[in-house]
Amino acid sequence: MRGAFSIMTKMFYTNKGIDFKTNSLKAELTKNECLSCSNNHELRFSFTVTNRNGEEKTHYRTTNPLSWHHQVKYANKELVDNPAVSALNEWGFNIDGGSIGRVQKVLNAKLKKFHWNSKSLEDVKDSERYKRALGLVESQYGGILSDGKQLAPYQKEGAALMIANQRLFLCFDMGLGKTLTSLVGATANPDNDKILIISMSRNLNDWIREIKVLGLEEEYIQLKNPADLHSSKRIHIVSYEKWSQGRIVFAPIKHESCPTCTSALNFNKSMQYCHICKEKALQQSERYSMDRLPVKCPCCHNEWKNKTLFCECGFTVIKERKKPLSSYFHRGYDAAIVDEGHYLKNGDSQRSKSVVRRVKTKRRTILTGTPAENGSSDLFWQLVWLTGCGSHFEDPLFREPFQGHGKVGEEHFGVYYGGGHAKTLLETDSIQSRVSHQEELWNLLDTLMLRKTKQDKDVNSYIKVPKPKHIRRHLDMIKADKDLYDNILNQFKEWYKQELAKREAAEFRGEKYKINAIQVCSWLTKLRQAASCPWTFEEYKPSKTEQPTKIRYLIDKAKNYLRTGKKMLVFTSHKATAEQLGVLLDEILPGKSAGYIHGSVDMKYRFELMNRFQDPNDNLSILIMTTKTGAESYTLTEARAVFLYDLEFNSKKIEQCYSRAVRWGQHFEVDIHWLISVGTIDANMHGLVLSKQSGVDLAIDRKELDFKEIAKEFEGDEGIEPDEIDYEAFAADMLSSGTKREEIFVS
Repeated sequence: MRGAFSIMTKMFYTNKGIDFKTNSLKAELTKNECLSCSNNHELRFSFTVTNRNGEEKTHYRTTNPLSWHHQVKYANKELVDNPAVSALNEWGFNIDGGSIGRVQKVLNAKLKKFHWNSKSLEDVKDSERYKRALGLVESQYGGILSDGKQLAPYQKEGAALMIANQRLFLCFDMGLGKTLTSLVGATANPDNDKILIISMSRNLNDWIREIKVLGLEEEYIQLKNPADLHSSKRIHIVSYEKWSQGRIVFAPIKHESCPTCTSALNFNKSMQYCHICKEKALQQSERYSMDRLPVKCPCCHNEWKNKTLFCECGFTVIKERKKPLSSYFHRGYDAAIVDEGHYLKNGDSQRSKSVVRRVKTKRRTILTGTPAENGSSDLFWQLVWLTGCGSHFEDPLFREPFQGHGKVGEEHFGVYYGGGHAKTLLETDSIQSRVSHQEELWNLLDTLMLRKTKQDKDVNSYIKVPKPKHIRRHLDMIKADKDLYDNILNQFKEWYKQELAKREAAEFRGEKYKINAIQVCSWLTKLRQAASCPWTFEEYKPSKTEQPTKIRYLIDKAKNYLRTGKKMLVFTSHKATAEQLGVLLDEILPGKSAGYIHGSVDMKYRFELMNRFQDPNDNLSILIMTTKTGAESYTLTEARAVFLYDLEFNSKKIEQCYSRAVRWGQHFEVDIHWLISVGTIDANMHGLVLSKQSGVDLAIDRKELDFKEIAKEFEGDEGIEPDEIDYEAFAADMLSSGTKREEIFVS
């Protein structure tokens, strides 16, 4: 014992951790010296990170051993046996036993919460809490629903886990009933007096339909203004658009002349006052809009800058700005359900901020069929909201809980779980899974995620959706198409050489010059269009005797399907291609029509086309959709074939597209045709898509991509016996037939 006498000390707690309080400044200084000397003030550790260039760098950090996080995750001791308490006792501090007991109660509560949050969902299902939750679901919704259907066993499981675990990542495949499951879980819990549901505006009708199926049509309100958030209705449903986006109210249009005497010379446009009539003009009913801005400023008469809302003189076309509904969130909500959770992946977006930073409820559920579209890094902000950044969601580099703001946590999650540096499109000539430390990630997801796919035994035995047949077709371009592609490729190469020359000249002058990444992306888009829809280029010289290979293949296959009475879907990334295909495929067989849908098509007409397509007696047999539009939650199970005319960067968006046909209610095997132009950027896109799919499958579904299956799906190579193939080498060879980076970026 260093002290000659005992120093009275009390243990107390803050929101960050444990501390000790003495009764004098000298004692405080001695206490701090004691904790520092005994390494109970901070612990030092290091970690190594590999940067984008493959170089390893070691970082050094410290952590507080008296923080709540360290105590619940690492200490595993009663506070009376804590090393800090022992060290202080040796230095002559007499810590009040009552204060230790009070802090111990708080720590025990945190430990209990931590241990429950760390339980896997499988362990939760063995608990009494789950059994009670399942009983609630069965008692309220175990019978026949108003639409004549019953809940599937896996839906009851999901609803019960929502009640028992309170935080759930509900990741059912597209078309397996996530909406109904979450409504059952939220409304079967008697503790949920008020429930908030946030979804895309296009999905609100689906939610309302399921609410009516459960007989709750009198208990919901659709939020449209701030006052609605205080409604006594139990279920509050709102679109992402209204929840996250503010609204501009435009001002009435100013008169250019006196509406009474028509005088412009004696009319003050700024004051809207006529000096002849001696009166102020009445306000117009028509208002400004983004499509109806003034030509000249009514105040200073200068030219109005295009698409701006303010003039330099101070005049504005805005009357007022209304805040998004998320600004009026209050703690009166007991549960929140966030639909299409994958849209939270960008932490900087208003959509993500309006949920992660605003919605603070005790019970939280995220719904998505594609939790990670591009890789495991997409999971970060979804997990931030679900976990509330508790101790079970630890930053493995900093050894403290992830932060729900800023960039550091997101970067660390990507580095640790995301598989490191991503390849660019033109570097992609093979399949590489973008995931790392997957077993640790799986342990984390086990505590939150309920994943169900159409091929799971407990699901497929109930819905009986056949597994689709993938056909990956390599197509050789005709000469006219190849000449155009080579021409665009050479233009890209020449542009890049000029940019390199500009950069070298700038470096010679001691200046910096950055090649515009947006222009690079623009060139890549041109290459994608040249590989799939060459007719969109003015310099294209079409062959007089041959159609583009993709068009010819598509028409031949379409005729085969239509002759047997089968309908088909076609997906493309480009609006112009959708329109052109709609014309080319219409009436390729007498009495068989085609229609197209893209973002500019009116919603009413979209649903009219889809209803016609779903009618087996209607002659609308081919529906062409852009991938962005087609990835929405539509049901098109009359399709027996799906053609991916060109590919998107997002692998899961492609899966969402063909899942319009491969979903609950589909009783036939669906053919999925992947059209890939050999020797073009199509092959790079295909490799990129499979790499992303491989990483997501490994992170979420815990399965490796099967090279043997991929190789069997390729078409275009005759005379090869399946048993003679080295499938991994064959798939790699097929994926390496794209445009090489070296063909353009030669420094």
